[in-house]
Amino acid sequence: MRKNKPSPNNFPGTDWQLLDELELSVGSSMDDKIDINVWLTEILSPLELHIDFFHRVSSSAQDAIARAMHIVPMTELAHVHLLIFATKENTSNGKSWGFFRIEKGETSMAHKNRYNNLIEFYLYVEE
Repeated sequence: MRKNKPSPNNFPGTDWQLLDELELSVGSSMDDKIDINVWLTEILSPLELHIDFFHRVSSSAQDAIARAMHIVPMTELAHVHLLIFATKENTSNGKSWGFFRIEKGETSMAHKNRYNNLIEFYLYVEE
């Protein structure tokens, strides 16, 4: 498991900011889920999320990672990238949080045609 340092966190013209990115290599096992939970706790703690919502996000991330590692044979899977975005205005002021997940897969010529999976989470305050 490798934690990437995101470059600029803000995306011009959007309401989203990248909180952090995590890269899991082929050899990662689901035993890394403890590390994923620690990582999620660390980056999401400033948002002061309700514990039930945090568990939904964490569970969704675990499921997406497990599925990504089972869809493509391990010999073909290079990396799973997990990115967490939140709206720039990320104080809930008593409102509920929501999220959606986007999963993308691609074959990388740079990695000898190995498959990379990108999992993006977008957290937002519900209106």
